[in-house]
Amino acid sequence: MQNISCDLDALLRELQGFRGGVIDTSTLIYLERLGMLSRTARCFSLLLIPQVVAEYGAQPEGMDLAAASCSGMTDEALCQTAHTLGQPVLSEDKQVLRRARALKLYFYNSLMIVLALCAQGYLPLSTFPELRHTLYAFSRYSPGVLAVGDAVYEALLRQMQANWR
Repeated sequence: MQNISCDLDALLRELQGFRGGVIDTSTLIYLERLGMLSRTARCFSLLLIPQVVAEYGAQPEGMDLAAASCSGMTDEALCQTAHTLGQPVLSEDKQVLRRARALKLYFYNSLMIVLALCAQGYLPLSTFPELRHTLYAFSRYSPGVLAVGDAVYEALLRQMQANWR
C-alpha cells in the first residue's frame, strides 16, 4: 500500500499479486494475535532479519532468515534489507512505514495482509469482518486506514458477486 489516498483498483491488483516481504516484529505479533501467522507463512514468503527474531524471541516456522543489509536499529535494518532485496515492508509501525515510503518501497500492514489472503483465495472473504473486528480491538489503526481496508473488502465482495454471474 503506497499511501492511504490510493487508487482502489491498483491496490486490489497489488493485493492479488502480493507474495510476501520483510516482516517486522509488530506484524508478527498482530498476525499471531489474529491466529493468522502460520497461515500467512504458508501462503506467502515472509523474510525475517536477525533483529526481528531477537525482538520476537523466536524464528516462526515457515519463515526464512535474511541477512540484514546493515547493522543498527531494527527499523533501519528492516527497511534497508527490504530495499536491497526488492521486497515490500510488512509492519504496523508508522516510523517503519515512513522509512519504507522514503525508500519508495511497497508496504503493507496486517489488515492488508489479511485482505491479500482473501483476494487470493487463501482465506474465505466471509471471515474478514470478524478478523477486522478483532484487529480493530487491539490495533492502533487510524480511521483512514480502516476505511481503506473496508473499501478493499467491499470491492472484493463486488468482484466475487460479479464472478458468480
